[in-house]
Amino acid sequence: LAMAGPEPPTLPRSLADEYVFEAAESEPQAPPPPAAFRGPNQPSPGMQFSLGPVGGYFKPHGADHGSWFVGVQARVRLLQFFALEVSATWNETEYQSGDVDVTQYPVQVSGLIYPFPSWLLSPYLVAGGGWYYSKVDYSGAQAATPDSTDRTFGAHGGIGADFKRGNFVLDADLRYIFLDPTSNHLRKGDFNFWQATLGVNFTF
Repeated sequence: LAMAGPEPPTLPRSLADEYVFEAAESEPQAPPPPAAFRGPNQPSPGMQFSLGPVGGYFKPHGADHGSWFVGVQARVRLLQFFALEVSATWNETEYQSGDVDVTQYPVQVSGLIYPFPSWLLSPYLVAGGGWYYSKVDYSGAQAATPDSTDRTFGAHGGIGADFKRGNFVLDADLRYIFLDPTSNHLRKGDFNFWQATLGVNFTF
């Protein structure tokens, strides 16, 4: 019987094989693809949408008393320090001892700038414009004046702050509204006013 000789020595790997093997062991995992390639169901990490009810109080110059308003607002946080807001509300205000009743449906579009976006209670500056549809009803001593409607553009600016906890965002701000009615009956009055707003939004 032939005697089995010693096992042949293991041949060394070539330099190319050794390089490929070491590169495969040390190669880090590829980073996730950019947000634009993650599919339509995954929004950009910097963008955040929130929606909820909004309300507040205001008193135009010449009004018999202050008025409350209610509505809904939506915000989109486009950047860490900038957001867009759209709100639609309803209010009713009386003038001249109730003889003039103005029902208004404002739609506001605003830009919000956050100087300190990382703060838990984050202040912001707000500015924008709005479209104000108003129905004016006359009665009593003004009954001879025909009812009318008015479509007015108004600008606004102010300051505020919001507080976020999980998916819950509470915001409050103070805005000054500049209105210039187009109706001849309304142009005689000063309808500018301060508006205090409180909103409760839920992020999605």
